Amino acid sequence: MDLLSVIGLIAGVGFVLYGYIMEGGSLASLGMLSSTFIVFGGSFGALCLSYGMKQVKKLPILFIEIFKEPKVTVSETIDFLVRLSQTAKENGLLSLEKAVSDGNVDPFIKRGILSVVDGTDAEKISEIMQNDIYVYEQDRILSISMLDALGGYTPAFGMVGTIVGMIHTLSAGSSDAAQLTQAISIAFTATLYGVAAANLIFIPMATKLKNRLADYRLEKEMIINAVCSIRNGINPKMLKEQLSSYLILGSKSAKRSS
Repeated sequence: MDLLSVIGLIAGVGFVLYGYIMEGGSLASLGMLSSTFIVFGGSFGALCLSYGMKQVKKLPILFIEIFKEPKVTVSETIDFLVRLSQTAKENGLLSLEKAVSDGNVDPFIKRGILSVVDGTDAEKISEIMQNDIYVYEQDRILSISMLDALGGYTPAFGMVGTIVGMIHTLSAGSSDAAQLTQAISIAFTATLYGVAAANLIFIPMATKLKNRLADYRLEKEMIINAVCSIRNGINPKMLKEQLSSYLILGSKSAKRSS
């Protein structure tokens, strides 16, 4: 589990509520069921209108991913690629087919190495593997954009809820100033729900997934670099030196997850 995501969510919500209580507010006054329906129900409706079922059904998976700690395998991947280079140097490129026959090998690496075995030139291998990255990225970007969309919808529907509450309050025509003031404060609860949901949940989640996607691309670029170098007969020691700069990716991902 990504503990920092859990801490961030609890701390964000907790400090907002604590600040509200410090000002003399009551948590009971924030529990407005009508505001919940307007903000989250309206936002979900807008999301369904914007995206197809294929994308919307991925939303729960995105929420789960946020709290799952990503696997940091950059160091292990580099070691494996260097071993492949050593195998190619000692036994030839054809020997690589057996080296990647294990079911635990990253399919992306396996695809690239099998292209090497088939005799495909390095430029074409890079083109094929870059296309794989592009297709995956576009699908992920579309999925993540749902969180960005919710980050825009919820404040808007928060305003809708407030406007609805104000219309109801003013149409009641109460002459009691105290009662009118209380009704207006309740109407603004919807705005609070919308702004808080956008800035404490949806936008931060989208940002985290975008950062992870950037790490994904960098790691795959490293693999393409290594596979093409193996195709060109690079010395294993030179390959290890060449890939060593990517180790910062592993340390960066570890820090994000710690």
